[in-house]
Amino acid sequence: MAMTVRPTWTGSLALHDVVLGVFSAGSKNNVVLYYGQGPNQKRLSQYCADPSIDVFILSFVHLFPQQANGYPGIDFGNQCWAETYAESGYGGQNKPTNNCLLKCPNLQRDLYTCRQTSTKKILLSLGGGTTAHQLSGAVDGENLAKQLWYMFGPRQSSWVRQGLPRPFDYAGSSAGFSVDGFDLDIEHPPTDGSAGYKALTTKLRSLYAAAPGTFYLTASPQCVVPDASMAGALQATTFDMIFVQFYNMARCSARRWADANPNYVPGGDFGAAGFTYDAWTTFLAGTYSRNARMYLGLPGSAKTASPWFELTVQQAANLANAYYCRSNFGGVAIWEATYASENVASGQETSTRT
Repeated sequence: MAMTVRPTWTGSLALHDVVLGVFSAGSKNNVVLYYGQGPNQKRLSQYCADPSIDVFILSFVHLFPQQANGYPGIDFGNQCWAETYAESGYGGQNKPTNNCLLKCPNLQRDLYTCRQTSTKKILLSLGGGTTAHQLSGAVDGENLAKQLWYMFGPRQSSWVRQGLPRPFDYAGSSAGFSVDGFDLDIEHPPTDGSAGYKALTTKLRSLYAAAPGTFYLTASPQCVVPDASMAGALQATTFDMIFVQFYNMARCSARRWADANPNYVPGGDFGAAGFTYDAWTTFLAGTYSRNARMYLGLPGSAKTASPWFELTVQQAANLANAYYCRSNFGGVAIWEATYASENVASGQETSTRT
């Protein structure tokens, strides 16, 4: 079976269902876009108006309470101000200079608008490239899970009555704003043997189960199997979607596959050439996440990773076609919004569908 692709997001592609911009967990055609780390970013509302995008991953919660004076730290680039929420400290010490829970008024408004005008899913990602975030054991991980849930999940009256922060709530909405789940993008090995991340993910799952509605737990590991920074967490509980970053490590990258299969045609034979999609499927088969949907994580342009990792539209389409019939294939995940929207493919702005 071959799939139909249209040049659009990334110097790669977007995959489309008959109805664009309608996320389906069981679909093979979802388009996921990371947002929050681009230079001079457009507002989220502009991307939300694009019907080819199904899921946004807000990036990042880049610091944890131990490093950020008691609350998690958030960084969404130019969508946040220098002003922070007041914090009470961590471990008996209050260091206001470490306050990093920023106020992001533009993002508050745009999240509200996006929720009112679309059915797109919005996830909040933890981690990123900084080395600063760490947890110090199971209690630390469980406490972070509860903080994230009360701050960014469904509005809890007991939390609000105490005057505690809800960074994504927009003043014009009495219901508050809840993300649709949390993503782990942990790129540095944990110093506590993964005890914190195991407790974090397990607690989030239990909080999801007790709440009405559907919430997702996702991960954005590197392409090497297993990912040294995330293997423990991935084996601890059930993840719904895995957005493998096939662009940071040459030996398992999408570009290596493309170079090894320059004449691939849909339905034809191909060599894996070190590309680890199937290796990730095998790894997940031995975990609670054996039914997770797998996504091709691709760079949005040569500026988002080393230029060597960028794929042409045709190369990305070939790769997606080659793995489309895998039962766990879910779509593509693109890093990141600003550079992807600026990228030009086949002489066209990449956000223009053909």
